[in-house]
Amino acid sequence: MSIRVKWGAERLHLPLPPPETTLGELRKSISEHIHLPPASFKLIHSGAIMKGDTFPLGAYSIRNGSTIQVVGSASPTPGRKSSGGSSSTPAPSAAARPSEQGLIEAITNEVTRVRTVLLPGVQSFQSNVASTKVPAVQNPTLKQEHTRLGELLLQSLLRLDALTPQSEWVEARSARKTAVKEVQNLLTQLDGAWKGEQATR
Repeated sequence: MSIRVKWGAERLHLPLPPPETTLGELRKSISEHIHLPPASFKLIHSGAIMKGDTFPLGAYSIRNGSTIQVVGSASPTPGRKSSGGSSSTPAPSAAARPSEQGLIEAITNEVTRVRTVLLPGVQSFQSNVASTKVPAVQNPTLKQEHTRLGELLLQSLLRLDALTPQSEWVEARSARKTAVKEVQNLLTQLDGAWKGEQATR
């Protein structure tokens, strides 16, 4: 029994860990295969970012055949100290700190980009899969498009995840929650068209 790990164009097959294995332990195992520090990437399963490195994998419904997407992050850690001991990234001034309205605007911009760029792509993919004369899995163009759209939607989820509202920003928290659901729904539609087509062949 195994799980599949997608890292860019690479596909890794790792032994299925016991359900009591923590997410942090899985992250460390994957890092050894892709040669990246554990803290430099995020893991996504079923369209959702896996959080909580102390949680057991059983909490994420990881089972035989599950697919986990690895998305790397090149963002440096804010405030990391240089060898000289001084902070390389100064703390932002009060004026530079994001406001709730600014965060809502960023969330809205991301949703608009998804609706104008990715939604038509998913709809076109669904139409092409439905009309194909051969199994989609044997069509390299459809297979490539499924991978491309899936990765773009996952990147959108990561950008939304990075937009973290403060606890008292009720409106911003609601906007981000709604946006995440919309992108996850598109990802579900994309995978549903792909898996549904294969199931009918």
